[in-house]
Amino acid sequence: MYGRNVKAAAGAMLALVLAIAIAGCGSGGSSGSLTKQEFLKKGVPICVEGTEEIGRLDEAAWAKYDPEHKSQSEAIRWKVALALLPPKEKELRRLRALGLPQGDEAYVERMLNSWEEGIETAKRHPWRLLAGGSDFAFAEAYTMADNYGLEKCWLA
Repeated sequence: MYGRNVKAAAGAMLALVLAIAIAGCGSGGSSGSLTKQEFLKKGVPICVEGTEEIGRLDEAAWAKYDPEHKSQSEAIRWKVALALLPPKEKELRRLRALGLPQGDEAYVERMLNSWEEGIETAKRHPWRLLAGGSDFAFAEAYTMADNYGLEKCWLA
């Protein structure tokens, strides 16, 4: 008798856990759960923090590898660029965690996918993190972010 009650309780608990998990799907990364204004209100500070962190890492990397900032060595630029990738990955994770703003889901998803492509490009070709113009690994993502109102998301 006791064994059946334990099994029934375990089954009920499993059903409850599954129901909660299913109900929770979509929260924290769901579309339509916040407005554009809410997304920007939370997203801009993420970008500001990321840009400040990149600035500190950029200065530290140059100080370590080329304090005079005079070298044109590809190896040095490679090392400096690689030091800047972790904050870009962190920004992307944090922005994705906000969810997609209602009505702008497709645009923001494309922007974040472009951001991810920029990270992958920079991993293969780190110099593109320090490049200008269309060679810049995040050129498309940052243009989209700027057009959307997501300010301070670029290396500055």
